[in-house]
Amino acid sequence: MLKILERKITLQLLVFYGLFVIPLVLGGAELYFFQYDALQQNAQQADVSLAQALAQDVQTYVQGSVKEAQELAQSPAATQLMPTQLSAQFSISKCIHPEIGQYRIYAATGRLLLTYPQPSLNKTQNFNALAGLQRLQNSSEAFLLMGQSDQASKSYTVAIAAPIRRGQHQLAGMIVLTLLQQQLKPHLLAVQQQFKKNGEMRIWIMDSQGTAIVNTQSTASNISLIQRIPGLSNALHGNVGNVVARDEQREWLYSYVPMPETNWVVAVGRPLDDTFATVISFQHSLIIALIMLLVGASVFWFVMHGWVVAPLSRLAQAATMIKPDQARKVTNHRLLVREKSRQDEIGRLVNAFSEMEDEIHTLFRKSDEQSYTRLQTLDALLCSMDEGVLLEDPAGEVVYANHHFTRFVGMSAPTISQDTFQSKHLTERMDALVEKPEAYLEALHQAESGSGPQVIEFQVHGYYNQLGQLVPVRRHIRMRLFQVRDMSDRVIGRGKIMNDVTRQNEAEQVKKNLLAIVSHELRTPLTTIKGYATSLLETDIELDEAMQREFLQRIVGEGDRMAELVTSLLEMSQLEAGTLKLSPSLCRLDILLTRVIENVENGHLQIRLAVPAEVPVIYLDQRRIEMVLRNLLENAQRYAGGESEVTIKVCYTHEPEENGIRLSLEDNGPGLPVNLTERIFDSFYQVDGGRARSSSGVGLGLAICRGFVEAHGGRIWAENRSNGATGAIFHIWLPARLLHVPNSPASPFKLEEAF
Repeated sequence: MLKILERKITLQLLVFYGLFVIPLVLGGAELYFFQYDALQQNAQQADVSLAQALAQDVQTYVQGSVKEAQELAQSPAATQLMPTQLSAQFSISKCIHPEIGQYRIYAATGRLLLTYPQPSLNKTQNFNALAGLQRLQNSSEAFLLMGQSDQASKSYTVAIAAPIRRGQHQLAGMIVLTLLQQQLKPHLLAVQQQFKKNGEMRIWIMDSQGTAIVNTQSTASNISLIQRIPGLSNALHGNVGNVVARDEQREWLYSYVPMPETNWVVAVGRPLDDTFATVISFQHSLIIALIMLLVGASVFWFVMHGWVVAPLSRLAQAATMIKPDQARKVTNHRLLVREKSRQDEIGRLVNAFSEMEDEIHTLFRKSDEQSYTRLQTLDALLCSMDEGVLLEDPAGEVVYANHHFTRFVGMSAPTISQDTFQSKHLTERMDALVEKPEAYLEALHQAESGSGPQVIEFQVHGYYNQLGQLVPVRRHIRMRLFQVRDMSDRVIGRGKIMNDVTRQNEAEQVKKNLLAIVSHELRTPLTTIKGYATSLLETDIELDEAMQREFLQRIVGEGDRMAELVTSLLEMSQLEAGTLKLSPSLCRLDILLTRVIENVENGHLQIRLAVPAEVPVIYLDQRRIEMVLRNLLENAQRYAGGESEVTIKVCYTHEPEENGIRLSLEDNGPGLPVNLTERIFDSFYQVDGGRARSSSGVGLGLAICRGFVEAHGGRIWAENRSNGATGAIFHIWLPARLLHVPNSPASPFKLEEAF
């Protein structure tokens, strides 16, 4: 996740946006949930406080009447039960306490003695005087007589009873004061009017039975609030609190406070929406503020994204589109059309990027040119090597192969360099060429794993020529493996250098054979000469003249043989060094051939000569050409065996390509191996196998023949007979510039230009 944030500036800014907005939203949520409850509790507590204040006022109102009842009960007129004096006192008390509606005096027997003022005729007394007197027997304090109602007015009546005693304990009677609830209602209405600006309000005062004593409504006072608002029953148990009830299609919050002294309850009711108006207003304001915050932050985000982040993202996308071979500038792409015309930092950044792109393309072109030049130079160097070079990646797939390697395995360079080319095809081709594939693969695996030598040698039974044809010739191959490393010495591939060491091995073998042959060819004549010379020097043995002459001839013959060997070595060294000097002269070719045939020991060799009469005189080194012809005839006699037959043909051609003299020596021997028609002209090479040798030699004859012929500007080659007969044909071609045709203006011969 962190890596994705590191690569995306949009996500980074979105995270910062979230870190800014989320705390504000969470803070708003905290205010919404926690402060909402606090404000709601405050509003409820305010109603409870109002109810407590009203309860205090009612308590003061009732306590004043209770105190007045006690004072009247302790007056002498009351203790003596004197109605006239009591009426006077009641009159005065009525003026002081207008909340008292009626005064009554009861005797100890329960008989009503005095009522002030006199009740109307339709009013009846329903006070249980005996119950009140019985309760006052053991009490000296005044108490309230609650739950009494006036049958005529259907109104609830509250009375205060106080004991009248003579002395300390004798109960003489009781005084009962009736309170006027109408005196409390104006005060409650005033309070209601005071809070009317905050909404509708109801104030109730109920007794311990849940019956309404006073209310600010126009309804009757003696209704049961417990039935109407069941939740107010908690107040009868002395609890202070709130309750929500539905009335008149609205939710009302009733706050209640009990009055322990009177067992009354003050209940204040307000509509729930009016009570929590401030809370709801706060709630709405907070929601609106949060919405505005989110909308503002979102607008800011989208504006910043469209004006800053999106152009940077498009610029980054355009940067990834820069390629060395692209035909159109990236900054001219439709992605950056608007950004290029801006004058702020974004526009300057795009313009700087455009200039940088031009420089990058310039560097790309220079780098491509340098890379192409280096690649061509490297390829030319590798292709100019005589060795085959193969480069592979660490997975073993072919990366590069030079011309010599591709030609050796019979595949074209474009085929190997294709991306779809698989190295297994090259492995299969190599396995098909190698004589011992299992040993080759094992040695190659050991070399690649480092457990074996890095240079391996193996034999192949053929190779492919320039025409893609398989030449079935055994070749000795030496392969060297190496690792390809970069500047940090890290292995990035491996290479193979394959070298055809056939000629090197043969040269080494030739050198070994040369030492053996030369040492043998020199040692044998020397041994013979020494033997014959020792015999001639012996004094105790008498040799006749014929024997001595034979010994001397053998010594001379072996000496000539040694001289011929030394001469051959000397002439071969001159040919290789290019210091051979010819001694040319004009001669007739038929005479030259006749002289050669006469000097060759014919034995069983039959030679037929065919020389056309029109063959002109030729300008050449007769001695060396005679050596060439004699060597060819001796080879024919040596390899053809007994009853050998040689035909010498001379052809004078005027064709542009072969204008000159061609001599052909055709024998009837076993012929030449097809793959050795060129090798037989190499120094110190001798044919083994089918053409069995009948005499010794060091393998310099044909090499010297080629050197002499080429020194005359001609060429010599060999081939097998193609007319169904066995045998070999040696051809010698000499150029027309060596021919002299007398009295012929077409003759190209010029003595000074012959050599």
